[in-house]
Amino acid sequence: MRRRIPASTGLALGVAGTAFAAIFFRLADDAPALTIAGYRLAISAAVMSAAGVTLVATGRDRLPARADFPLLAASGIFLAAHFWTWFASLERTSVGSSVVIVGMQPLLSALFAWALLRERPNRAEWWGIALAGVGLAIIGGRDFIEDPGQLQGDALALAAGVFGALYRTIGRTVRADISTTSYSATVYTIAALGIWASILVVQPRTAGFDGETWTFIVLLAFVPQVVGHTAFNWALAHYRVVTVGIAGLGEPVLATLLAIPILGENPSAGVIVGGPLILAGVLIGVRGAGIDRARSRRSTAATGRPGPAPPG
Repeated sequence: MRRRIPASTGLALGVAGTAFAAIFFRLADDAPALTIAGYRLAISAAVMSAAGVTLVATGRDRLPARADFPLLAASGIFLAAHFWTWFASLERTSVGSSVVIVGMQPLLSALFAWALLRERPNRAEWWGIALAGVGLAIIGGRDFIEDPGQLQGDALALAAGVFGALYRTIGRTVRADISTTSYSATVYTIAALGIWASILVVQPRTAGFDGETWTFIVLLAFVPQVVGHTAFNWALAHYRVVTVGIAGLGEPVLATLLAIPILGENPSAGVIVGGPLILAGVLIGVRGAGIDRARSRRSTAATGRPGPAPPG
């Protein structure tokens, strides 16, 4: 009898894998940000597409329905924009500042749900948004005092958080009807095509790197993307989005800790003070969403009718 992998393993792999993204990017810094994003997505798309073709050929999976492709395309485009802006932010600000600001994605998703789906954030989410906003202001203000040039990196990190939230908000809509492999392969491929179209326009350097740079580019594709992102995609079939979001809070913390011994980069005073506020804000917000979802299930069980739509 085949043993099933515990669902919590997906969350653990997602956190551990994605936490290395900023580290590997910095170690591959001989290549431009756009080029690194292009190779990361191209390699991961090839790996997941090969797996998908194998599963479809053996009858263990199916291709996405045609009706799903508009949302899959939007998800892929936002994923490409997320990586481009995030990698660009890492060229202009510290790992700590960048990953903590990008970590605001769960709260940004709640805001998008309110704007796009008319699902108003509850009181806990508003408190979380306010607290995270204070943390963001502290990081931005401190970076501006220490080095005004870092503020541009902080803004790019915030943009990456916005694009990442849109990617996850759209993606979770179709993930329920599509396997992890098919979803990941399709979205990674669309994102890769989008990045390489941009590369053709911008024309950054795409070759001539040393062996060490290529090694970290390949590691960036396999560890944070094939393992980390795909593990989170898989976990979405077993956990509520809010639970996956809470688990994802471990990424900026782990990445900041990894940057100390590997890159010799100690967190700035702004990150030390503002980072916990952002993480606390996200935690308060997503825990509030979890309470609403539980109430919705109890309402359905008691009345036979669906309760209020859950936030996000």
